[in-house]
Amino acid sequence: MASSSVSLLNMLGITKSFPGVRALNKVDFEVRGGEIHALLGANGAGKSTLMKVLSGAYRADEGTIAIDSRPLAIEQPLDAIRFGIQCVYQEVDTALVPQLTVAENIMLDRITGGRRWIDWSALQQDAARLLSELGLTGIDVKRQAGELSIAQKQLVLIARALAQQAKFIIFDEPTAPLSNEEADQLFRLMNRLKADGVGCIFISHRLAEVFRISDRVTVMRDGRRISTKAAADTNAAAVVEEMLGKKFDEEFPKAQVTIGDTLLEARGLTSGTKVRDISLSVRQGEIVGVVGLV
Repeated sequence: MASSSVSLLNMLGITKSFPGVRALNKVDFEVRGGEIHALLGANGAGKSTLMKVLSGAYRADEGTIAIDSRPLAIEQPLDAIRFGIQCVYQEVDTALVPQLTVAENIMLDRITGGRRWIDWSALQQDAARLLSELGLTGIDVKRQAGELSIAQKQLVLIARALAQQAKFIIFDEPTAPLSNEEADQLFRLMNRLKADGVGCIFISHRLAEVFRISDRVTVMRDGRRISTKAAADTNAAAVVEEMLGKKFDEEFPKAQVTIGDTLLEARGLTSGTKVRDISLSVRQGEIVGVVGLV
């Protein structure tokens, strides 16, 4: 597990431009060890760009990054990892080596660090111990990572981050591909990380989740930081207004139209075990939402 000492990460005056676009404009952002800090904004607000600067995928044009007042030179992802900054993305398959075992993926730095001899038994034991400390006893460390579910792959990535002494972990929309039960398991693990002094940055468009788990909330819009507040001091409606710059019903007023005749109708649709006896209809002038769990 990560060290119980609590650190403070500061990003000050971060500016990043691309041809014709200023993606970040003097953004300040702070995350404390032992907190879950939500970073929110509409698509294009700049939150992913800010995290790519933090993780070394992009280099800022201006600004500084520091941990405990110590400036960091982050020019590539390996620099961020060395300083204890890790990312867990929703596209987990690009971050794992599917042909390697769970243990090998967790201890990847040990098998790619140029060592001439590797104690495979010790590697598996260390990986199993780390998973056990995280309460993840149901994952077989000898199993190939490619055989795991998306949720299990995320948990393996978190275990790898801790094996590499992560102090801060960026969770970029991690619940997007998960069921409610899998998201609950992820939140339990994030709370364990928080209790151990790890700072968690949580990016999500699901505001109910944000207010369920986050300690603080930062809202971005058009490449700028709009606000940072304790989650207990704001609410979903206020956050949406800050994200959009206006109230939701002002941005997307509901059109009042006369509902007409049925344009499309389906009855008793069935396909294997996934689709069973589904019926629906769509009438002229209406929007029909189709929702469900992953």
